[in-house]
Amino acid sequence: FRKRPRPRLCSQPQPGSMSNVFKGEFKVTTQSLMGKADVKKLRSSLQAEFPELTKKALDGILGKEEVGVLKCSNGSTLYVPGDGPAAFFDDGFGGVYPTLTTLWRIPDMMPELVTHAPVSKFLLPKDRSAGADMMLPGVIVPPEGLGPLELGQKRCIRVEGNKMPIAVGKMLVSAADVKGSGMKGKGMEVKHVYHDSLWAYSGRKVPNDGFLADQVVASEGAPPAAAAAAAAADESDEE
Repeated sequence: FRKRPRPRLCSQPQPGSMSNVFKGEFKVTTQSLMGKADVKKLRSSLQAEFPELTKKALDGILGKEEVGVLKCSNGSTLYVPGDGPAAFFDDGFGGVYPTLTTLWRIPDMMPELVTHAPVSKFLLPKDRSAGADMMLPGVIVPPEGLGPLELGQKRCIRVEGNKMPIAVGKMLVSAADVKGSGMKGKGMEVKHVYHDSLWAYSGRKVPNDGFLADQVVASEGAPPAAAAAAAAADESDEE
């Protein structure tokens, strides 16, 4: 008879081995407050990694209130200033990323990839399935190129004609890889995206009227009331 394969031992995932950590529901397992020294260390590391994140901008995001540390059941950690929504998250593998809430306040704080509106349908989670990672064929390359591109580099994704990011993640390829592949294959591992469970946990808000229930389209921005109405419509559609 055929021997049954020996069960594989589940080892700790390697850094960067998991895409969207918020593809499913999660629970907050423990809560604590960061000490002043840890807050200072976090702020310094964020400013070092994201040069566009000025001290003034970071003050506006983290404030001068206490910063909460929320450990979650999916292995992630949320950094929450005061009573506000999560501002940053650790993906469970040591990588700290801004949430969409933060990116909508400072949309140019990190390098970006731009894609077509129809591609966004594949990036957004739906029917209890995780959205896809960003494939290179779906990336719009501007005349000046994609800029310095490194393996593991953190970037956000936005739709052409809409300045607000729809996702954040890290690059799976370098500039040399892109040049050699001819823009083929998987380009970016998505860590957090519009319509995932972290977006829902943060209040299901939208930054403009281009953020629809099943995709993101071009928009010049909409008054807060219109954005709130769009968010309410999305929420009612899911119920």
